Amino acid sequence: MHKEENSHAKNRPTPEERAATRERVRFRQRRLLHYAFRQKRSLVAGFAFMIAAVISDLAGPWLVAHIVDGQLAEGRGILNPTVFWTLIAVYFVTVIAASALRYGATLSFQGTANRIAMAMQEDVFAHVQTLPIAYFDRLPAGQVVSRVTNDTKAVRVLYDVVLSQLATALIYAAGIFVALFLLDIRLFLIALVPLPLLALLFHDFRTKSARFNRRYRKALSELNGNLNETIQGMELVQALGQEERIYDEFSEINDEVYRQGYAMTKLFAYSSFNGTDALKNLVFAGVLLYFGIGHLSGRYLVPVGLLYIFVDYMLKFYGQMNNAMTRVGDLERANGAADHIFELLREEPWVDQLEPTADGAVERPGEVEFRGVSFAYKDETVLRELSFRLPAGKTLAFVGHTGSGKSTVMNLLLGFYRPQEGEIYVDGQELRGRSLRQARQEMAIVLQDPFLFTGTLLSNITLDDEGISEEEARQALIDVGGADFLARLPEGLQTPVREKGAAFSAGERQLLSFARALARNPRILVLDEATANVDSETELAIQNGIRRLEEGRTTLIIAHRLSTIRHAHEILVLDHGRIAERGSHDELIAAGGLYRAMYEAQSEGSRAA
Repeated sequence: MHKEENSHAKNRPTPEERAATRERVRFRQRRLLHYAFRQKRSLVAGFAFMIAAVISDLAGPWLVAHIVDGQLAEGRGILNPTVFWTLIAVYFVTVIAASALRYGATLSFQGTANRIAMAMQEDVFAHVQTLPIAYFDRLPAGQVVSRVTNDTKAVRVLYDVVLSQLATALIYAAGIFVALFLLDIRLFLIALVPLPLLALLFHDFRTKSARFNRRYRKALSELNGNLNETIQGMELVQALGQEERIYDEFSEINDEVYRQGYAMTKLFAYSSFNGTDALKNLVFAGVLLYFGIGHLSGRYLVPVGLLYIFVDYMLKFYGQMNNAMTRVGDLERANGAADHIFELLREEPWVDQLEPTADGAVERPGEVEFRGVSFAYKDETVLRELSFRLPAGKTLAFVGHTGSGKSTVMNLLLGFYRPQEGEIYVDGQELRGRSLRQARQEMAIVLQDPFLFTGTLLSNITLDDEGISEEEARQALIDVGGADFLARLPEGLQTPVREKGAAFSAGERQLLSFARALARNPRILVLDEATANVDSETELAIQNGIRRLEEGRTTLIIAHRLSTIRHAHEILVLDHGRIAERGSHDELIAAGGLYRAMYEAQSEGSRAA
């Protein structure tokens, strides 16, 4: 017994967790209202159409009752043909009007939902592009994609189906009970009897639905992340024979998705149509008993038309309750999805916190300086009090063993991360004090693994920059050593590029990256092991391209092959985040230290190969 109490105590949320939950709910409500307010005209139109549709729908049974009780008499037929046929005509008008008004409400609500979903996806995507790279280090790409696509679709359902259906159910309930109260207080009281049970059913369904949906969304997000990672690494999975292990991992996550989905199915099975139908049958039994006793005893009579109104209204009421309860599950799913989206939107952007300055068009020399820079990824220190100055137009290379901090220098210079200590200056101005968008316009980077976008060779070089002409793009590709590559393509720069440029070799993709960098004409050039993944023959072909890129530019090179940086004006040898050696290639060789050992080891390896 004590173990169970301790278990419940552990699962009970702390005051801080409850406060965080309340704040999350308030933030979600504010943002959802914000998006709804942006489409207030169509929402108001939708509600106006729906209220009019409900009034028309509830007027129909009243007209039928008036015809049955007031215009038909046993043995006499129609009492007043003019009134009778007028009421029949009005009844048909109400039926048609209700259908037309529901059509208008549906169009309004769905149009609103589509516009809100579109605006939300645009906002999320725009925000994702402003997030620091550190955010993507802790959240897999598949989960980000899921939030932009799946979660925004779930929130769309909130405005399209849930909001309209729940609001419609409330409007119907209000109209039905007001009408019954005015028509017959006794029928009104009979209809009220099961409402406490109905409220308990709703509460139980919503509580469990919220819990199951949170677990389901979490499992589904993990499934998307696993699937995205597996597809991206499919070559490695097959090459290493890991299909069975990867399948087992996927199946484990997929089983959890199934379990949570099945829990929701069981909840629907007992709570939705079963529960409300049972209450509806109890109400019908009660009113038929009331109707039968009144007629058999002769103490009171319930007109047939009034009975018809009650039965029709109860069918409508419980039909709406069935629908509303089903939508409560969608509501919880939408709330969970909205929390995912708004959690992402609450991440603080810092890429463009500063506006571009008026001197953004001024050509700068491109001097770079690090002053006492220290940086750590979480608890792992990567750079320790790193200081260097690179004059404009010079080339500086970084070498060192894996984990020495080489790539971190580039990440800090490009503003992907901020140093915990020290400052970074570009042309005498601290990087924190400039718009990163503006600063990055003066830089270009060529990565070890070149990334190509779906489109054409031309669009991959120019990135659709109208300031770069097709002729300039072609010349850039030729200048970096891509003349032979371009000559082999019948469509030239219009050659299609599919996802990630899979149809091209690593060397060809790298040539396009070099051309992209050259076409931007940057003042500062960053080469992050740009020739590490190309063969020796291709490397020799693009070395001239690298020299062409470096001309007149401040260049920072992360080198894997030390033979490619012999021309650098200065080489920094990093060891555990500190500068162990510095100097030119010849100076470092003559010093006989770490650099010489690395160079000789590579030279011996090349001769052996």
